[in-house]
Amino acid sequence: MEVPSIFLNKILSEAAKKNASDLHLTVGSLPMVRINGQLIIMDGKSIITSETINKIINSFINEEEMVKFKKDKEIVLVKNLANNFRFRINVFYQKGLPSLSFHYIPANPKNLNDLKSLRILENFAKLSSGLLVIAGSYGSGKTATAAALIEEINKNSNKYIITIEDPIEYLFINKKSIIEQRQIGSDVQSVVAGLFHCFNEDVDLVYLGEINKEFKSAIPLILELAAGNCLVILEVNTDNALGTIEKILNALESKVNQEAARYSLADVLFGVIAQKLVPRRGGGLILAAEILLANSAVKSLIREGKIYQLESVIQLSRKEGMISMRKALEELVQAGEVRREDIK
Repeated sequence: MEVPSIFLNKILSEAAKKNASDLHLTVGSLPMVRINGQLIIMDGKSIITSETINKIINSFINEEEMVKFKKDKEIVLVKNLANNFRFRINVFYQKGLPSLSFHYIPANPKNLNDLKSLRILENFAKLSSGLLVIAGSYGSGKTATAAALIEEINKNSNKYIITIEDPIEYLFINKKSIIEQRQIGSDVQSVVAGLFHCFNEDVDLVYLGEINKEFKSAIPLILELAAGNCLVILEVNTDNALGTIEKILNALESKVNQEAARYSLADVLFGVIAQKLVPRRGGGLILAAEILLANSAVKSLIREGKIYQLESVIQLSRKEGMISMRKALEELVQAGEVRREDIK
């Protein structure tokens, strides 16, 4: 076998040339890449062995990371590999054997002009307080959307921005703003600790990457920050705006009563973007987004616990900038961007 680092760099470079978003290495299988949302076997490659994967892991993981991996049986890292390409790497076990997945992170955040279906982000960039939630499943591009919004603010406003991430994906260079990026584990012990730190800082914007283990503990603090002179951008792994609001309320209701939870969220919520990437006609992927804006009707329904009626408000409020996922996909089909058979 080739030197592990050379083999890894070669296969990652080949995946990048194919415009793959992800690479998967699993014992007993051929390497597979995800291109335009579809998993494809890489031609001309050998079946991955346990020895190969272990050597690859040892080629990029440091001693401290290895200890955590052995203890937790999984670890998520961000590394620069293959001629300085940046990847989010999941190292984990399956059937007692190590596996790897690599997700490509572009060197620079997208420009808001690139996110044609999210022109409304230009308005969000002017917010001074409140809660903006960016939702979507894995691979939906929600981190890229958040990074584009932060970069827009960075270029045009004098803000003090703190990010709390696990791990840090996009790297920002300070422009008009100051951006402090804190990684869980290395820069701060936990999400909750990072949030408490923000209460003692002169912070204008707090961005939180997707939270898993601490979601219930973090949500009350997030809403408290958003109720002050601070904009909070939160990533959530949900498929739609209604599911996002329900998830937040369920977390809040573990700490306070239902009525208090509903009023707390309604008071600070500015909007929810729930997005997905779908195959574009002719190749590549295109963003489809559901947008819910917390106008007076939305806030009233949340306070009254009538979450199920929010879908009707979205459908009736297109002029305000709201749109359902179904309508967003339909517009992409009508514009010739997407084939109807490719939307799910």
